[in-house]
Amino acid sequence: MFDLLIIGGGPGGYGAAEYAAHHGYSVALVERDRLGGTCLNRGCVPTKAYLHTAEVVSEAAFYTPETLAHFDRSVMFARKNETVETLVKGIGMLMKVGKVAVYEGVGTLLSTVAPFSVRVTRMDGIAETLEAQRVIIATGSAPSRLPVPGCENPSVWTSDDLLAEAGTTPFQSLLIVGGGVIGVEMANIYARLGVAVTILEAEKRCLPMLDMELGRSAEAMLKGLSVNVLTDARLQSIKQTENAFTANYDKNGTTGAITCERALLATGRRPVTDGLLDNAITLTMNRHFIAVDDNFRTNLAGVYAIGDVNGVFQLAHAAHAQGVAAVSDMLGIPSPINPNLVPSCVYTAPEIASVGLTADEAKVLGREVIIGKALTTQNARTLIEGLGRGFIKLIFDKATRKLIGAQLFCGRATDLVGELTVAIENGLTAANLLRPLRAHPTFEESITDAVLAAKFD
Repeated sequence: MFDLLIIGGGPGGYGAAEYAAHHGYSVALVERDRLGGTCLNRGCVPTKAYLHTAEVVSEAAFYTPETLAHFDRSVMFARKNETVETLVKGIGMLMKVGKVAVYEGVGTLLSTVAPFSVRVTRMDGIAETLEAQRVIIATGSAPSRLPVPGCENPSVWTSDDLLAEAGTTPFQSLLIVGGGVIGVEMANIYARLGVAVTILEAEKRCLPMLDMELGRSAEAMLKGLSVNVLTDARLQSIKQTENAFTANYDKNGTTGAITCERALLATGRRPVTDGLLDNAITLTMNRHFIAVDDNFRTNLAGVYAIGDVNGVFQLAHAAHAQGVAAVSDMLGIPSPINPNLVPSCVYTAPEIASVGLTADEAKVLGREVIIGKALTTQNARTLIEGLGRGFIKLIFDKATRKLIGAQLFCGRATDLVGELTVAIENGLTAANLLRPLRAHPTFEESITDAVLAAKFD
């Protein structure tokens, strides 16, 4: 009998396991594939490994143009694998040190009241049943395919395929359906490797979930890399010929077609729930996601759902924070992490990051704001690294002068957003943010410039 059984070994699952074990719980962790989940094996980490390689290669090509012609993408794939393997082993060691019992197989919840029974079915079909007082579901998500003719074709890639060995095969043109985070990052990677990339996005701009200025800046960055960005364009079908894929689309009532060697669907992710529940068990759902309350409890007392499977935030760090919050709820203690203040990051060059409220969101809530914005065109580090135009935009509450939001399009934005997240969480004012002396030359100097640009009088 375990105190806690967790189904899913991604950032949410293994983070919750480590935290619960630290607080004295006996913990079982069930993972059907590999520790680290999507983020480590088929998502965040592989993408950033590819991006780093692409940036190095494109910078080398600036000085030695023939670099792109001679670059072997299998090197990028091998480096990614080496990074992933190192981190997977590290998580395994973390579980071992914490005395977390790790089981390989598909976890299926068999009962609705504590103690809960969970069947673990291994790949060879052998099954065993475990019992636990509480359960956390952290089964994550998988790429989704549009219900559009041709999208069911397995030769039309998802991000899983592109981050696997298929992505290293030679191709000179790539169609990406979807201009969200995955689509924009993949376009950034392959355009830097000399591939002719086209993005087909149904919304009026790329990154529609982020601040409008961030989306527009991302589009300008992509166009600077010669990416063909088609927004407000809805896919009608994808047809495969012998050596290419043709996408037919509708844009403002006008039909068009794009032909590329390869096609990628970057149209969101669906929760992974197959095999999760015995036929007699029902969880309350929110559309396709498992419904949870503010403490990530499901409708079954003692069963929690965290991460992508609940659809609250589909981000690895959000899953980790939710796991810690769920275990804290079990322990009856406050969570050491606020799972609701979640920074969003897009790993392009320049990078994109956002946390807290945008100016428009604040106005909808009836809050008057003051905006402080600094362009990074005169930032020394930006010029040194050739990142071009960027900005840091800070949103302050006019009445209290506290920072309530930040949007960044600049070098190291995904690191700088951490400082601003701390500031929002702790209610820091513009005056508080001016107190720290920021080193020169650094990207973070632009935070000081943005604060100074906020005029309260």
